Amino acid sequence: MLPGQPLEIPLLAVAVLLPIALSPFTYLAGRAGHWRASAVFCHATMFIPLAIILFHLPGMLQGLAYHEEYRWVPSLGLTVGFVLDSLSYPFALLMALMGFLASIYSHKYMEREHATEAYFTLLQLFNAGMMGVVLVSNLFLFYIFWELMLIPSYALIAYWGTGNPRLISFKYFIFTHAGALALLIGIAWLAALFGNLNIYELAQLAAPQAQALRTTLVTISALIFIGAAIKMAIFPFHTWLPDAHAEAPTPISVLLSGVMIKSGVYAFARLILGILPFTLQEMGFWVALLSVVSMVWGGLMALTQNDVKRLLAYSSISQMGYIVFGLSTGTIAGVQGGLFHVLNHGFAKGLLFMSAGVLIHELNERDLRRLGGLARRMPLTAIAMLLGGLSIAGTPPLGGFMSEWMIFTGGVDAGWSYFVAVGVLATAITAGYYLRMVRAIFFGEKMAEAHEAGAVMTAPMSVLVFLVIVLGFLATPIVGIIGRAVALLAL
Repeated sequence: MLPGQPLEIPLLAVAVLLPIALSPFTYLAGRAGHWRASAVFCHATMFIPLAIILFHLPGMLQGLAYHEEYRWVPSLGLTVGFVLDSLSYPFALLMALMGFLASIYSHKYMEREHATEAYFTLLQLFNAGMMGVVLVSNLFLFYIFWELMLIPSYALIAYWGTGNPRLISFKYFIFTHAGALALLIGIAWLAALFGNLNIYELAQLAAPQAQALRTTLVTISALIFIGAAIKMAIFPFHTWLPDAHAEAPTPISVLLSGVMIKSGVYAFARLILGILPFTLQEMGFWVALLSVVSMVWGGLMALTQNDVKRLLAYSSISQMGYIVFGLSTGTIAGVQGGLFHVLNHGFAKGLLFMSAGVLIHELNERDLRRLGGLARRMPLTAIAMLLGGLSIAGTPPLGGFMSEWMIFTGGVDAGWSYFVAVGVLATAITAGYYLRMVRAIFFGEKMAEAHEAGAVMTAPMSVLVFLVIVLGFLATPIVGIIGRAVALLAL
């Protein structure tokens, strides 16, 4: 049985399926006329899921949940179900908002590129895949949408990336598809054991079998974790991320680093903490260890980078370590902090990649050694990069401080004070490489020619600047929703 109250109007289905259904028209609009027609059609289509998610915000603040269910293949017991609850809502909000902002940002950023109508079509499909992952209630559809994320994002890197995009996209495809295979084996094993694919019913079926099938369920949980860890780029499954995120078109880097890798966090939370939380007794320490190594390794590698986008990519590896560490503690504070950091990191990292995109679009430069003195010429970009970096570094009173504090509190509650000490050290490293980046780009010797990007690129950045600040001062409503999500996991 699905949680919450049923929706009479299929709004959740529209949020996921309408962008897919309209994707051919996005392509044809560009082919029939100017590529900007394709862009405008994509903007309008991607605004619809955002409007639907925001429409449900008052209900989520009241602790409500919503579901839709439709018959699909009755003989196999398959249904098409969508659920918006306290756990899926923060992820859906992040994906819908960042997808729409990335679409708007692309309108200017991609103006010099080829086959732009195909780009906007694939962008639309990519975002629909991510929305599907966090809203579906059926594990079969969960896997379908998990793969739908992969195929468009592979093409977006391969055909509009820089450097050696075909090789980089192939590496990305192989790594993430291997993770999808591990996830599929875990899903199929769960279905074979319990004869059910409904995520919410599986949670009720697995609990009574926790002791009798413990070894089997721990193995299934490990397979699901591997699939999620590769998507999250946790050490040692991280090597695909710096190349893919750094060489993708900047709007796609925004979605890859700020949004897509969070689908792995959702898989961890929904499938492991939601269905098999007892397996953390065996796995928790080792997952925490990998996450702490990710924090430090990603941070140290970011310190050595001169390419702005590679620095930001390695930073994502480090920050995913914080999120996974919070979830691995199995404590209320730790899990709540990890889920809150999903939003803080997503908005801040999207802002940082958009700022890097301004440098690339306006100056055709991303090497720290060739930049400098841009603070007066590009004030909004300077403020955006500084705020994004400080938030991720956990600087009060920005949102990242609160989420990292909660994560570390959860680590202490779990008895892992030594891991927390390493995490605090990694936070100092984070501040180091972000301040180094800001100093190299905006201070020192001045570049001869530079100016701020146009309104089409700075408007999405301004929205994210506002969110990075407001999540530090007015986080109570979102933290309340996340608190109810933690209660759903029965930790």
